[in-house]
Amino acid sequence: MKIGCIATDDGPKAVVLHDKKYYDIAEIIGEDLIEAERSFFYSIQKNASKIHRFFAEEEFDNRQTCVPNSYLLPIPYINQIRDFYAFEEHVRNARSKRGLDIPAEWYEFPAYYYSGNSSLYPSDSVIPYPGFTSELDFELEVAAIIGKEGRNIPPGDAWEYIFGFVLMSDWSARDQQRKEMKIGLGPSKSKDFATSFARFFVTTDEFQRRIDEESKINVELWATVNGREYTRNNLNTIHWTFPEMISWASMDVTLKPGDIIMSGTVGNGCILELGHEKFGWLKPGDSVRFGSDVLGTLVGNIG
Repeated sequence: MKIGCIATDDGPKAVVLHDKKYYDIAEIIGEDLIEAERSFFYSIQKNASKIHRFFAEEEFDNRQTCVPNSYLLPIPYINQIRDFYAFEEHVRNARSKRGLDIPAEWYEFPAYYYSGNSSLYPSDSVIPYPGFTSELDFELEVAAIIGKEGRNIPPGDAWEYIFGFVLMSDWSARDQQRKEMKIGLGPSKSKDFATSFARFFVTTDEFQRRIDEESKINVELWATVNGREYTRNNLNTIHWTFPEMISWASMDVTLKPGDIIMSGTVGNGCILELGHEKFGWLKPGDSVRFGSDVLGTLVGNIG
């Protein structure tokens, strides 16, 4: 299922996207999921068969649909955000800009940092240009949404905890990031001013035929700026898989519904890798669009 949250003339609604039309989930299952927040994940899972039956009915297309005035964050409750560093190509390209090789430790465990959750933007929002940078960049990423509580999760069981997947952008101030990395505490202010979510997320069951024996997912990803394609890659080029990331994150720590596990940037998924000499850093007025053959669209308009 493709699920999101939208603003309508009748207020905010959690919806299912089907054949380019939005259907109010509350009308299908009889529960207001916008108000549910923490129980949003449980309510969707509990009523999944009811939602599927709704779309199996011959007359469902005659039901009233919703018209979005704007997009909201695709889930109404977001807990913690962990942003991983899972693509070897991105790590190699980014570190080479600083004259560095990939450290041996990167191959020992999937590294991540905590991202803030106070500056989150739905798709099609205006992203305010930070006053402390002149090198604004996007990062093309995919995230897993945790749907149930778990601790010390084995990689083989991790799929049971993934509620769905969503396109995301970790906006980055590269000049500030270079200074922070020299200090040794990892990125902070260079990352916490904006994180964007796509228009909807896709539940895990949609990916069954796209997951290979190594738990890598075949999903095409691309990014454009002002209509010009900057990059195109596939999620299956990831080195550390989502089950591996989730298992590591949950070691002696409890993951909870609403936790976000970001993949880190896909190879060549940012201007830093592609070369600002060729593309230039983002500037006010630019429109960044992420796309996928499965995960839909994320748009960020630089203000």
